[in-house]
Amino acid sequence: MSSIRIIRGKIVNPYDIINNGAIVIEGDIIIAKGTFDEISERYKTDNIIGDLRSLILPGFVNTHSHAVQTLFRGAADDKELLDWLEDVILPGEATLTEEELYASCRIGYAEMILSGITTTNDMLTGNHARTGMQAAVDSGIRARVGKMLMDRNVPLQMLGKTDEIMKEANELAVEYPKGGRIQYSFTPRFIITCTDELMRLASAAAKKHGLMFHTHAAENRKEGDTVREFTGKGYIDAMDHLDGLGEHVILAHCVWTDKYEQNLLRETNTRISHNPSSNSKLASGIAPVLDYIEQDMILGLATDGSPATGGHDFFLEMRLATFLQKARHKDPKALPAEKVFELATIGGAKALNYDNIGLLEVGYKADIVVLNPTHPSAYPMYNPISYIVYTATSRDISDVFINGVHLIKNGILLQDMSRYYEIADRYAEERPFENRI
Repeated sequence: MSSIRIIRGKIVNPYDIINNGAIVIEGDIIIAKGTFDEISERYKTDNIIGDLRSLILPGFVNTHSHAVQTLFRGAADDKELLDWLEDVILPGEATLTEEELYASCRIGYAEMILSGITTTNDMLTGNHARTGMQAAVDSGIRARVGKMLMDRNVPLQMLGKTDEIMKEANELAVEYPKGGRIQYSFTPRFIITCTDELMRLASAAAKKHGLMFHTHAAENRKEGDTVREFTGKGYIDAMDHLDGLGEHVILAHCVWTDKYEQNLLRETNTRISHNPSSNSKLASGIAPVLDYIEQDMILGLATDGSPATGGHDFFLEMRLATFLQKARHKDPKALPAEKVFELATIGGAKALNYDNIGLLEVGYKADIVVLNPTHPSAYPMYNPISYIVYTATSRDISDVFINGVHLIKNGILLQDMSRYYEIADRYAEERPFENRI
């Protein structure tokens, strides 16, 4: 019984709440769930985390991120998407050293964990993919991670030949297969930087390996106009013709879709990642989230990258997701807190094709967030889900477990990040994306 740990508090699942509850974890699995009285009677241990007032949540599932872009935070503010890419992001990604890339990813993943994100769906860049994969391994996060696939319209430092790009991608898919804490995903950036051949090969490889195909789509009107010039089609229609839709596919953004394209997404069971803060900061627009929900599409929330949002704050994403839909539809009932919490947990898990995370249930992975709601903003608390969505912040997180590993204890990340912070400070001082390329 020495490996048994009990987490005590109010259990808050998307579909049920247990007052004075308890979760029991052993290894990386939840082995029991119930009231604290029955759990403490059944499992005799002093290893108890939390108390009567704690809130116990499933870890948040981040359906689209770019930890590799963390070193560019604050360097690309107040720009439109394509200028943002061309001025800072592409030259920055193209010239990151291995040391800088590793530090950028470690800071990004740490920030996610401190925000209660226990799973992320992350895009690297074209270079140093194995270093980025190792950063995910070392961070302790659960993730689908992919080398950014690009074979046109990018700086020469990251431009690859299609066959060589796919060779490395397929090797990584074997090294990080389906089922592990870190799984590879096939991540072409978007149509503008990928030939038709690369898109089709990546989708086919994802199916072959049982992994996901993850790309950007229909994010910005100017981007959509460029895609139409390239293909003669709307973005989602073009993805369909490139074999880029299906239940193995998750598309980030999908802000600009018409009814025809929404039908394509629904009929192909394509997953959607909603990025409210990124779409707001880059002025891309407000995604038609209620249309997707009304059509029973599989949808999750996401933080995108730090230069697009300011950081990985999942409480902000939940809040913006509901506020933007209420404002867009002029309806205070639009996207209520309960639905947002569902999208942040089990919705994201379904969008990434996981069947063992996103809920606090026996047999599920021990990916758990514990809140300690003692800040004045926590009083009074009529509804814990309302509090989580509309009021709570990362400051309220006391403990985080991923795969049963205790990564945040009493609000402190149990990792030494000082070396990576030093690299980030030096990078910001030198601004090498301006002169290396």
